[in-house]
Amino acid sequence: MTRLVRAELLKLMTTRILLWLGLLILGLVTLIVSVTAGNNSTDELAQAARQRDLLTASAISALVALILGIVVTAGEYAHGTVNQTFLVTPVRFRVIGAKLVAAALVGLGLAFVAEVGAYALAALWLAGKSAPSHLASHDTLQLFAGTLIAGAIAAAIGVGLGAVLRRQTGAIVLALIWLLVGEPLLAIGSAQPYAPGHAIAAVAVNAGRGSGELLHFWPAVLLGLAYATVLGLLGIWLVERSDVT
Repeated sequence: MTRLVRAELLKLMTTRILLWLGLLILGLVTLIVSVTAGNNSTDELAQAARQRDLLTASAISALVALILGIVVTAGEYAHGTVNQTFLVTPVRFRVIGAKLVAAALVGLGLAFVAEVGAYALAALWLAGKSAPSHLASHDTLQLFAGTLIAGAIAAAIGVGLGAVLRRQTGAIVLALIWLLVGEPLLAIGSAQPYAPGHAIAAVAVNAGRGSGELLHFWPAVLLGLAYATVLGLLGIWLVERSDVT
């Protein structure tokens, strides 16, 4: 199993997808942090809560990690490399399992890149506005831990979704439509906090605190893992029974 995980990591490391996704994350983090900091006065930025808000920009990495997870599985079908993969490793559930682990590790790495970028930009803005820094507080460290976990879980969910649908573009579009349209509709029945997107958001930003609109951290982690497990098992079941041409 370790060799399969290494093989999946090698596939990701030898393509440009990680470079482009990393640049996308840094671009989005730069935009969010700059807009947020630029619209706050020095007195506002001096508040620990405001500085924590700046760092929550790194939570965007969870969405990018979700897309990465989809590409890890559905991308093999899109590019026709799934045949060679299953010829080398005929036991398909081991392949999907390795993809889940590899994607989770890379998702965690993408979240780390986002966090470093958000921290550096926030520090620059605080220094530029002569505001005292609270970026090394315990609350901030908890936020960082939550973002890392959210990136890993989101990537695993993406792998499961990609294995279920096996259509890269369709899976990405469906995921975005669900996040932008489907989950807001769940607010009608007060079920929105239990949706996968909101569960991941709660993991990313609710570490060490609670929110009336999101689940608390640990329930959100368990729910996110449940989504990843169910989609992963369903994906394995479907891939095991599918024909590869």
